[in-house]
Amino acid sequence: MKNRPAKKFLPLLCLLLLFTWLPFAEAGEGSDWDIRIGLGARYDAKYEGSDEMKARVLPLIDVTWKDLVFLNPREGLGVRLYDGHGLTVSVGIGYVFGRDESDSRDLRGMGDIDDAAAVNLKMKYAVGLVAPYIGISRHLGDVDGTLVEAGVEGIVPLVLMTGGMDSPGMGAGGLKGPALQLGVSATWADGGYMEGYFGVNPVQSAASGYARYDAESGFKSVDFKFGVIYPFAENWAVNVRGGYSRLLGDAADSPIVKDDGRFSGGLFLSYRF
Repeated sequence: MKNRPAKKFLPLLCLLLLFTWLPFAEAGEGSDWDIRIGLGARYDAKYEGSDEMKARVLPLIDVTWKDLVFLNPREGLGVRLYDGHGLTVSVGIGYVFGRDESDSRDLRGMGDIDDAAAVNLKMKYAVGLVAPYIGISRHLGDVDGTLVEAGVEGIVPLVLMTGGMDSPGMGAGGLKGPALQLGVSATWADGGYMEGYFGVNPVQSAASGYARYDAESGFKSVDFKFGVIYPFAENWAVNVRGGYSRLLGDAADSPIVKDDGRFSGGLFLSYRF
């Protein structure tokens, strides 16, 4: 089994790099920079399909420059290729956490999947406070797989009754009061991804005791997301997040899947420069 201690220190490394970079970024009103950093905790399954849960501390980093260059956990480091008339097209390089067989007793004999880079392409069209989108993510690592996610996300400002907002999103710095975040999506995965994360090859079968299993391409999951953003004081905000994911098709039928439906949650505190 591979030992990957660097994985544990990646969030701290990201924060260190960001704080090294911040002195050169003059954020604030009228600035080309929009910077939001924070820290929080997430409670989720030990692996996709596990019936065991774990909590972990995660950094929150969301940086944009001139609404052109961005850095965030969802899309990675990238650029917006087009932004106009409600349509946004962006491309970025992100980071995908792998999976260790030591993460759970149910993965013994399945081997490790290393962390990897991912090339992400996203197209989003904003219609008022709602934004349908489609995202394509190509993983470059042990599992050379492709994910295609289509969904709709939106933000419902409670400040319609208690305050006002300039633009729908903390990333744009326009949120002036509490708001609800809602989203629903479906994800399709190619054969490489499905086989890597849900298949059981002959070597894995012999080591784990699971029967051989071939996982083919198809819809992998549907996801429901919800959250609350509550700005307080000046530039501070608390974000409570939750979600429910249901595995589908060959993913749900995999012998390593012990629970094909799971809830997750998180709590983050952030500061906007």
